[in-house]
Amino acid sequence: MKKKISLILAFLMAASMLAGCKQTNEDSAGLPDVGGDTSSVSLTAMTVSESETETTTEETTTAPEETTTEDTTTESETETSATETTTAASSETTTAASTTAAKAWNETEISETLYIKTSCYSRTQAIVGSESVKKYDVGQKINIVAATDTGYYKLADGTFIHSDYVTDQAPAETSATTKATKKTESTEETTKKPVPASSINSSYTKSYTDRYPYQQLGKSEQQLYADIVEAATNFETQVEVPSSLSSDDIVKVYALVYNQEPQLFWLSNLVPISLGGMLNLQFDLTPEKAASAQKEIDATVSEVMSKVNGYTSTVSRLKVIYDWVITHNTFSLQGNYRTCGIYNGLTDGGELQCQGYAKTVLYLCDIAGIECMVVTGNNTAGSTHAWNVVYCDNGYYILDTTWGDPQTSYGRSSYIRYNFFLANDEMIKNTHLNVSTVARGNGKRIKLYNPPACTKSACYYFKAYNKEFSDLESATQAMYAELDSAIAAGKNVAHIRVTTKELWDALRDKTYWRAFQNYAKEKDSSVKELKLQTSLTEDILVVEYDIAYND
Repeated sequence: MKKKISLILAFLMAASMLAGCKQTNEDSAGLPDVGGDTSSVSLTAMTVSESETETTTEETTTAPEETTTEDTTTESETETSATETTTAASSETTTAASTTAAKAWNETEISETLYIKTSCYSRTQAIVGSESVKKYDVGQKINIVAATDTGYYKLADGTFIHSDYVTDQAPAETSATTKATKKTESTEETTKKPVPASSINSSYTKSYTDRYPYQQLGKSEQQLYADIVEAATNFETQVEVPSSLSSDDIVKVYALVYNQEPQLFWLSNLVPISLGGMLNLQFDLTPEKAASAQKEIDATVSEVMSKVNGYTSTVSRLKVIYDWVITHNTFSLQGNYRTCGIYNGLTDGGELQCQGYAKTVLYLCDIAGIECMVVTGNNTAGSTHAWNVVYCDNGYYILDTTWGDPQTSYGRSSYIRYNFFLANDEMIKNTHLNVSTVARGNGKRIKLYNPPACTKSACYYFKAYNKEFSDLESATQAMYAELDSAIAAGKNVAHIRVTTKELWDALRDKTYWRAFQNYAKEKDSSVKELKLQTSLTEDILVVEYDIAYND
């Protein structure tokens, strides 16, 4: 009987595949030929790439270059873009003989008992992307009543499970004799059990349904998002793709999950897309290694939260997170799962790319109960970039931790900028470009979601901490005071904000520069010089002098 139903299913599937070939070719028009059943593309940082893999491809990312002189400073985070292909499974619409309602499949009645070989969900219909009904676990017995020409088995309750997920092999039986034998095994052997994936970060309770980006998606996109999150959480590799979604939609949803779910730090940046309408997820870590890393992450988070919870205002709590991420990490040339997520950010790795900064901030905000999201795009040099949008007190604000910690010749522990600490859209309009998009190799940009407007200014660092000035005399005295404070603490940055371009130009004039430098040198003989910071300061009207000390 088992051989018979297999033949029936094979025959029905063959007919269905032939009927769907034309549609498959139409769906992939304009995209490169994958030349096989599965294509894998890379999502390094927030850019889709097929050319960048950690173990086989030389990294081409360049470090942010920072010239702390009168010359314009350039910060460049170069990451790559490429392409990917997907085609949805297509089934010939037919009318089943057993019902008067139109169906997209034919059924052949059979009766057999099978077993689940891969955890999965039953579906309302025998087509890819239909609504999920009930979860089935590995080894669970199911009774089937029919086979369809779309590759599904029909269960007694009228729902469907894809044939890829079932087997006619019953799981090994557990008898009294087997149990007795197991008791005689060594302790070492009996403890070698797979780590329950869902328990790896069980203390992390943030729900994806509460996320702003998720809420901007359509119903089918939300279904795929939810299925990817659940599968990745449990290290399950296969996810069905709703048939209504295009290849751009799939890349969009996967990119959002990869960026907005920092707890899935083992999820690969590869976007594997099957021609059969299935995503075949890949993971950079085993459950055991992920569990080990999570212990370090939990210990670090506990330390950070003990400081965060010492404050009540959201501005202060965010400043603790911002300062901690900057002082414990530095920008990396390498783009991989360690540097593009919380693996390095919340362990002792210490090296991050912009995406790693943003996802580390997101994870800490999730724990702290602060609404946060990752936004991706480009900087003025055209390089990919990532930052955060957070909700603080009276509205949404920009939080760019990467640009608070650029690579410099100074000790990273003392170098913190606040130029983009709770900024607004107006302040970043000329520096953060292609907001909330991901690039494909064909030059097309995919819009991921529309971030909330950031229009407020009350929480911006320089306003919140009384470092914003509207007249030349007050601004001049404030800069002297900033130099006093920075030199006393051995820090490298002295900066204030002014309210007009005229004041910004005046305080950066060579006459003021020399006056400030002479003052600093007289204040402390260890001061070598002041370096005028010009990059990323004009639009936000920040006057910044970097302090260089004698070796």
